[in-house]
Amino acid sequence: MRRVMTAAAYRVWRRKLIRKASFRPRDRRVFLELGSGPGFFLARLRAWFPESLVIGSDIHPDCACRAAAEAPGAVLVRSDAQEIPFRNGVLDLVSALQVVEHTAAPDRFFDEARRVLKPSGILLVSTPNPTGIGARLRKHKWQGIRHDHVSLRPPDEWRDAAVKAGFRVLDMGTTGLTGIPVLKVPPFSLLNWIPMALFGYFPWRSGESLMMICAKDERT
Repeated sequence: MRRVMTAAAYRVWRRKLIRKASFRPRDRRVFLELGSGPGFFLARLRAWFPESLVIGSDIHPDCACRAAAEAPGAVLVRSDAQEIPFRNGVLDLVSALQVVEHTAAPDRFFDEARRVLKPSGILLVSTPNPTGIGARLRKHKWQGIRHDHVSLRPPDEWRDAAVKAGFRVLDMGTTGLTGIPVLKVPPFSLLNWIPMALFGYFPWRSGESLMMICAKDERT
């Protein structure tokens, strides 16, 4: 059931890529997912854009086997999000879902993402929101407080970092209230999952995670 809900929540990115970036299913593009983990989003990209080359990257070597099973046909590499192993201007899309909070130098990540993207290439970012309602209520018990989350920033600071690196922010918002424990338990969890499946994220700054879609800005 959780896999079904996760796939439904991921659909927001498909809608945004079609509406905001004019991507089409039969396009021939090159996609890179940083921090691809077990390959759930890679599998979605493969299904949505079957003619495109989909590449998954993760720093952990054990993720490759899991991602290969989940997303057959995807190309898998091992790399750090702060040192992307591709030439300048070769990718149409870079996605980093729940990744930037793990980077010690997130500004370096944005610079690298811009470098490898083609003109008007697209960057997807999601990251925990330390100023959301869940974080404010749970304080030190908030699920975003982890030893490996070394870069937690408010949404507007992430927006400013993207703009500084040479991106235009096409759309951004935050998700629901999944950081509140009672809203993770059925049937209350439906109050989170149904709106997320329908809308993905919302134009407010108090949700659990920031969601942002950016385009490489050739004017900078």
